Amino acid sequence: MLTTINGSEMKGIFMKGAENLLAHRDEINALNVFPVPDGDTGSNMSSTMLEACKYLENVTDEKLSNVLDAIKRGTLMGARGNSGVILSQIFRGFCETLSKKSKLTVADFVKGIKGAKETAYKAVLRPVEGTILTVVRVLDEHSKELANLESFEALFEKMEELALDTVKKTPSLLPKLREANVVDAGAKGLYYIIQGFKMYALGDTSINLEGVETRPSEEITIAYEELTYQYCTELIVRTKKPITNGTQKLLENYLNSIGDSVVFFVQDDIIKLHVHTNNPGQVIEEFLKHGELLKVKIDNMKEQHEHVVGEAYAKKERKKIAYVAVSPGEGISKVLKDLGVDEIISGGQSMNPSMADILDAIRRANAENVIVFPNNSNIILAAEQAAKTAEQEGIKVYVVKTTNVQQSISAMIYRVGEEIEEIITSIEEAVKKTIAISITIAVRDSKYAGEKIKKDEYLGFLNKELVAHHKNLVDVLDKIYQKCKLEEHEILTVFVGSSATPIEQSIVEKYTKKKYPNIQIEFIEGGQPHYPFLMMVE
Repeated sequence: MLTTINGSEMKGIFMKGAENLLAHRDEINALNVFPVPDGDTGSNMSSTMLEACKYLENVTDEKLSNVLDAIKRGTLMGARGNSGVILSQIFRGFCETLSKKSKLTVADFVKGIKGAKETAYKAVLRPVEGTILTVVRVLDEHSKELANLESFEALFEKMEELALDTVKKTPSLLPKLREANVVDAGAKGLYYIIQGFKMYALGDTSINLEGVETRPSEEITIAYEELTYQYCTELIVRTKKPITNGTQKLLENYLNSIGDSVVFFVQDDIIKLHVHTNNPGQVIEEFLKHGELLKVKIDNMKEQHEHVVGEAYAKKERKKIAYVAVSPGEGISKVLKDLGVDEIISGGQSMNPSMADILDAIRRANAENVIVFPNNSNIILAAEQAAKTAEQEGIKVYVVKTTNVQQSISAMIYRVGEEIEEIITSIEEAVKKTIAISITIAVRDSKYAGEKIKKDEYLGFLNKELVAHHKNLVDVLDKIYQKCKLEEHEILTVFVGSSATPIEQSIVEKYTKKKYPNIQIEFIEGGQPHYPFLMMVE
């Protein structure tokens, strides 16, 4: 019977939860409210858990506080999409509540659940029931019952039972789920994590995470990849004397001042650090002041072709204002670059960038003020988390809550002013006025907003609203054009997706020109997946 948990066991429990989530990743991805091929909750939650597993693997002293800290840091840095960010906040609350414990009892673990619930609900501006949050809330509501259980085997079995029951009830709490006839994907993902906890407690302690990609798609990379810092530097140092909190803070500040991607731990008499810098020698000299080197590892990232470093970029002065945008395709990335966006993060539907990806782009923008366009509602939370971290480093970040890439293009075209306040005001006005059309294809039969959707139908959105669905593309175009009063406008820009066929493009061109001869239509190879056509009306 398992009545207490130490650091090593907590590490195993968490990693088993990650393994079990991974085993059901595709199932969770398929639990999409709408029949658009962009289900990514399973991938986002998996990336969040896997990044924390990497941090756990680097923990040299597996005392409980170190394990909890690795979970807290790793889930935050790996968080992707709303589900990943909320999951990271669940573990943050859990870990911070229990950070001073040397081992956990069942009652302690239950207190951690309360901390998880409180932190997660605070992190979401408008909490919605029938989601992953509801699972945590229900577990907390049963805290007295859970705390009285005699073992972790019994605790996790009961948590699994409560979580599954809550997952089954999510459609009754959220009309969109009920209409689509699916349970909430995030809630189901947390259920599988808890199930993994139970599996470990019952004796299934083997863990295999090998061969699993932490990113949902190889396309999640930084476009126009340019590194400010060339050398990946790792040191392990045995200290001469204990490192005080003040000295630790000074060393952290030093690493952040000469590089990025900093990971820095002090555990007993061992310092472990990782930093990307242009001056690894200076790092070694600084840390030799505090002890002796046990391990040194320096990789030339340029030589390894992991990134292409532009010398002009490395030498550029810090700007006053810079722009960062998430882009779903190479062609759209080029348009954004031409309009003045400094850093592009590849991502979008089904390939949400992580908080760390966005933070890296903000840092590379090398500016006092950075304006971020998430361009997807599922990326906004991760962008806001990145902004909070960047602001601790002295970078003022403004997250403009764009939900599609057309809004950021419009914002860059119509931005005016010299001062940041003026620019933000003009950008927000442009975003409000943007007329964005999105056309995709249903991947399954479904019901949405009272409409019966059939697999392989074209779906036409005007901003967030589903305006039309039909097997005939012309029918969808006709309804959308009428809805947005296309005849009152002058320009229609069409970003052609990677899945669009020449026949489909010809249909769009011929129908638009015939029905609206006064409209100037321009086609641009956008390269975005899932959406054959993204359009912008001006």
